[in-house]
Amino acid sequence: MRLKVCGVTGEDQLRLLAGAPVDLIGLWYGVPDGPADLALAELAELAGLARASGGPAPVLVTLLADPAALREAVTASGVSRVQLHGYATPAQVAAVRAELPAVELLKVLHVRDGRVLEAPLIGAYERAGVDVFLFDSVGADGKIGSTGVPLSAGAVEAVLERLSKPFMLAGGITAVNAGAHRAARRHPLFAGIDVDSGARGAGGAFEAPRIARVRAAWQSTAGDFPAALLAARLPVIMELKARSAHGEDLFRGRPVQAIVDEYTRLGAPALSVVTGSWFGGTAALLDEVAAATELPVLVKDFFTKERQLAEARAAGASAVLLTATVLPRGVLPGLIEAALEHGLTPFVEVTDERELATVVHGESCVVAVNNKDIRQKEQDAPDLGRSLRLLPDVLATGTKVPVSASGIETPQDAAGLLAAGYRGLLIGTGLLRHPDLPGWFGELGEGVAAAW
Repeated sequence: MRLKVCGVTGEDQLRLLAGAPVDLIGLWYGVPDGPADLALAELAELAGLARASGGPAPVLVTLLADPAALREAVTASGVSRVQLHGYATPAQVAAVRAELPAVELLKVLHVRDGRVLEAPLIGAYERAGVDVFLFDSVGADGKIGSTGVPLSAGAVEAVLERLSKPFMLAGGITAVNAGAHRAARRHPLFAGIDVDSGARGAGGAFEAPRIARVRAAWQSTAGDFPAALLAARLPVIMELKARSAHGEDLFRGRPVQAIVDEYTRLGAPALSVVTGSWFGGTAALLDEVAAATELPVLVKDFFTKERQLAEARAAGASAVLLTATVLPRGVLPGLIEAALEHGLTPFVEVTDERELATVVHGESCVVAVNNKDIRQKEQDAPDLGRSLRLLPDVLATGTKVPVSASGIETPQDAAGLLAAGYRGLLIGTGLLRHPDLPGWFGELGEGVAAAW
């Protein structure tokens, strides 16, 4: 995945971006009244410095469509990539291609009011010589380029089947909204993202840590956690925890690797690891599981600080448990956003409608109903009816991956929850205790087939 940072105007920015995970930088030229527009001499100087530093490669970003003017800019700056903003026609693009046969030509496709304005022209642009398309949002006032307006995922997805060239995404790109574009990110032609405002702090300056978080979120395999559940025929998150709620030894001397191997053979789409001490968990358990599998891993612990999320990500987590029941109402939204910024899928666990009301960015979260009470250390009897009652409210958050968690013992209960509309189940104690897991999953498969 290529990450392009747009709107570079000075040597100090070049130095900062040279140390950040950036592949391309956008230099504006021929963008009248643009806040980052450069004179030709400035363009040439910055492009030369960028090439000499060995850092991100410069891209000429322009509204110009005149072939002679673009040839002059390319000759002066030595850039090998040109991004055509604005509404140049396929004929104009063909003329630019004829004048600049050696450059990589990027063409912006503008998205406004939920549709791609140039959608009917995509084939003509490809025939005219476009190498890469860049989807970007148009402002409500018609402004184009660095609007900060979030890109419509639905508008992009609606035209992807028309493309035969690679594409990038721009328009309000941040670490938080990577999940909303999961379908585009999984597309074989997805080539990267273009960031401007999302790469800057409150004062408007580029910030390397912010850029790193954006890249991690968009490039991370963390998005595979919900995708893995959605793709699975039997979407059971199989959990490893050392002790039950009543203190029973659930591993019974079995090595972690042996349990992981068995779950993998059974077709686990994802694993869950309980590192919380109340179930005998430790950070070392996460290390063992992460080293033993390539499956997405959910970490279950009491996460209350961003620092803990960063540590989980570094240890190999794909998703983290955020327990709405024990978090103050004002804390959960911030933790969801922090998890997304660190490239983690928030696995938000709830027990009632009031907790669901605090879920933000639901489309990027897994939202799970806990059938037990964490305040009683899950020593109470499970209430699977809670999952059934809350499912409509869970779906109202926008999540595509509703999960029922805890207290699921029999294949029949599991099949019933999947038939009701759950796209994932989290099962720990029931699996770790069961003497015949192949038989258990065989019955679940039969139950799911019968429901269909």
